[in-house]
Amino acid sequence: MASCLGIYVEDDLIKYAKVRKEKDLIKVEAFNIEFYEDLGEAIKKVINETYSYKIPVCINISNEMYNYFDVFSMLNKNDIKKSVDIEFEMICNERKINKNTLETRYILMRTKENQEKYKVLHIAAHKTDINKKIQYLNTSKIHSMTPISTSITNLLDIKEKDNIAIINIEDETQITTIVEGQIYSIETIKEGMGKILEKIDKTENSIKKAYEVCKNITIYTQETQGLNTEENEHLEDVMPTLYKIATECKKIIDNSFVNINKVYITGLGTAINNIDLYFQEYMINVKCEILKPFFLESSSVKISIKEYIEVNSAIALALDGLGYLKKELNFLNGRTVAGITGIPDPKQINFRSIVTDTLDIGEKLMLRGCFALLIIILAFIWSSNRIDKQMEDKRVEIAEAASKTSAQLNLMNADLEKINAKTNFYTNAIDSYYSLSESQDNTAKTRIVEKDSIPNLLNGIMFAIPQKVKINSIRNSQNTHIVIEAQAEQYEQLGYFTAVLKTQGILTNVKSTSGSRNGANVHVTIEGDLP
Repeated sequence: MASCLGIYVEDDLIKYAKVRKEKDLIKVEAFNIEFYEDLGEAIKKVINETYSYKIPVCINISNEMYNYFDVFSMLNKNDIKKSVDIEFEMICNERKINKNTLETRYILMRTKENQEKYKVLHIAAHKTDINKKIQYLNTSKIHSMTPISTSITNLLDIKEKDNIAIINIEDETQITTIVEGQIYSIETIKEGMGKILEKIDKTENSIKKAYEVCKNITIYTQETQGLNTEENEHLEDVMPTLYKIATECKKIIDNSFVNINKVYITGLGTAINNIDLYFQEYMINVKCEILKPFFLESSSVKISIKEYIEVNSAIALALDGLGYLKKELNFLNGRTVAGITGIPDPKQINFRSIVTDTLDIGEKLMLRGCFALLIIILAFIWSSNRIDKQMEDKRVEIAEAASKTSAQLNLMNADLEKINAKTNFYTNAIDSYYSLSESQDNTAKTRIVEKDSIPNLLNGIMFAIPQKVKINSIRNSQNTHIVIEAQAEQYEQLGYFTAVLKTQGILTNVKSTSGSRNGANVHVTIEGDLP
């Protein structure tokens, strides 16, 4: 049985989770969110309350930088490291950053775009930040310090062919993209829960109270418009930031070179109710859901799963200490290391000297020359075999691609024959549709608006319109179709006005746009037909 304490640190709060693993069973023994003024004291309090004096502690790095490079896959490990160091040094010079103040890690990934190169995911963190956290945990057994953007993947049972994205809404927002089961990219959006809590804090005068407010906020989608203004009194502090996060995430996911088939949402942002439904409205073609740790089942826990989800970041870090750690991304070790995703590191071959003092200088030189020649021959044979294997793999790949292409062409020809066979049927159907459409248009044109319909409409609106809703224009766009342009300070007032038009029968077939905010006012367009 093994236990580990995961601590996720931000500027004003820490999340912690003590996780125990016994064989294949994983259990969260203790967890919470703490708001602090003194980080050192807060960490001591967490360790004391969870009795984590002798168990490993895993913590996140902060303010990390992400960069991407390309290196040739034929280079050896030392040359790859030199190439990456040169690339990073050039970036530091451009940004006027002292490279020596940063600790770096990187991983190499094979990509489909270019088989001859590795893609390098490079991460850098300030040494001062790392040292501060080490000092705060000086009485504890520190196991690892990793980026939460990579450790968050511990919470999913990722398959080899999975193409997914994890949106972690903490102080900032990070999008971790996983392509074919491996981490492919990490994007950071400055907008996050930090800005939302900061806005609410101006009214509540407490970050902790601001967080409690967020837990009581429910986002209403277009299909479930809510009219409870008390429940959502801080909605105007939340929605602009969430809108920026959702649109930026959509842009990143849409621009991915592969089709992302699922999006998971996690972090402090999951405290807001219906946040997954809100993101789903923007990402229509991708399934969005809240990230639930793979080992948690609603039937097996006594506490609400939502409370576990709010500390997902801490649980993910704790799993680093229970066998899920990506060792090449551990910043606790002072050495810069690298790992190759999906590729085993080459074995180091150490040669033992067999030269004895009984040999003269000439014999020693000859023996050393033989060893050098032997190494060159072995290296040549290894390189030749590797190149031959790569060429054979390419031949097989080309043959498979040609076979698949031929099969697809046959299917396309069969589909084309079916399409041509049904051309007359669809042509006749289209002609019939146009004839029916023209008949309906002629009928609509002959309809005359009744004499009292417009006065009745205006009279009904006069008694139904809420006090704070202003009508900018009313126009009869076509026959009995009415278009109303209206504005108000809050979404709920316009939603109420739309509902009254529908329920009181002032208009039929009532439809409303979702609304757009311009300054202090929200503008909507309401359409309907005269009864």
